[in-house]
Parts: sequence; C-alpha cells; structure tokens
Amino acid sequence: MSGKRPPKLDLMRDARRVLEPNWLRPDERLIEFAPVWKLPVLEGVPRPPWPPEQLAKRILTVVGTVLLWIVGSVVMLALLVFLAEGLSGASAGGDVPSKQKRTKGPAVVVHGRGDNSDAGRLLSPALRRRGWWVLTDQRLAFVAPVGRSYSKFWSGSGPKTKIDGHVQVDTVLEVREGRYTCEEVHRTRKTRILRRTKPAGLYRRMLLSDGSGIDLRRRHQ
Repeated sequence: MSGKRPPKLDLMRDARRVLEPNWLRPDERLIEFAPVWKLPVLEGVPRPPWPPEQLAKRILTVVGTVLLWIVGSVVMLALLVFLAEGLSGASAGGDVPSKQKRTKGPAVVVHGRGDNSDAGRLLSPALRRRGWWVLTDQRLAFVAPVGRSYSKFWSGSGPKTKIDGHVQVDTVLEVREGRYTCEEVHRTRKTRILRRTKPAGLYRRMLLSDGSGIDLRRRHQ
C-alpha cells in the first residue's frame, strides 16, 4: 500500500470520472447525478441529527463566520461613509441594466409524511456528507467520496483534477430500481421575500410505495 495522498475532488466536474470506474457495476448505466455539499431539502420529513464530529466542526464554523461578519461589517461601514459624498452624484446617467442571475431549484428534495414514511426512514446523519446523489438504470443512491473535496464555492473552476488509480467512495444510501417508480415533474419554488411562485426546473421523481420520494434535478433543462 502506497502512502500517496488521494486527490482533492471537484464534485461538479469529477462525478463521471469517479463514479464510472470506481462505483458503477459493469452492466450499469449512469442516468443522472447531482453534486451536494449538505443535507438535501426536506419536505414533510424531519432533519436527521448531526453526528458528533460534524456538530463540533459546525459550531466552530458558525462562530468563525459570525466573527468575520462583525469585522467585515465594521470595515464596510467605514468604507461606505468614506465614499458616500463622492458617489452621491455619480449616477446622473440613469440606471445601468445588469444581468439577472437565474435562480434554480435545489439539487435534491426528499419529501414524505413524517419519519415513518419510506423516504423518512432513508434519512441518516451521513447524508450531511459531501457527495453525489446518483440515479442509474438499476438503483438510486447517495455516494460520498472518502477523501477530500472542494467546497461548493470553489467547485467548477481551477485546474482539472489529476486522478491516478482507484478513488474510494462510500455508498451511504441505496434504493434498488424495483422499489420505486420514476417520472418527470416540473417543480416550483417560493421567492424569499415576496413568496411568489416561480419555476424551479425539471426533476426526476423517484416515488416509493407510500407516495413519498426523492426528486433529483435534471442537469440538462
């Protein structure tokens, strides 16, 4: 066994390069995948608890974020006060139109009626890991790499990951193809402030026997 450090994965770009040689069975076909960095959106089912090691890390992250926010707010306020007079007359030419970023729906939605629903019973603290929700012609699964990965902010940019040899992954959740039916649905979302209904995108919906299920957003809309 070599002491070579595993590559730091880009979940957005490395899905096929990791899943096809390291996780798919020889006769299995990859249909859809969605990279995630946190628990999926839950509708009607309770959140699983934090595992102890992730809870401690989460507390440290929140404390650090709050401190940075306080320092950043003070600096920004001072900067705005300094620039206020110079900027007050700079907009005489009217508003400049800007590109509006299209808001998409969540990558994955788990929905059901309580923790005793089929979908609710699938939830576990391990679903808070980074990884991919994967749909093949044989199963639906949540697959998490064992090694390091970039945060969502840094994913999709930078140099291509150099992957040599086997990449270890964990199958955190798996539902065999015969346990669900698959259909396509158009989901909607609510805007944060005005609570208006907007399109969220096209999803593949895996329905379990009791009507609960998992919606996976299609990569190509």
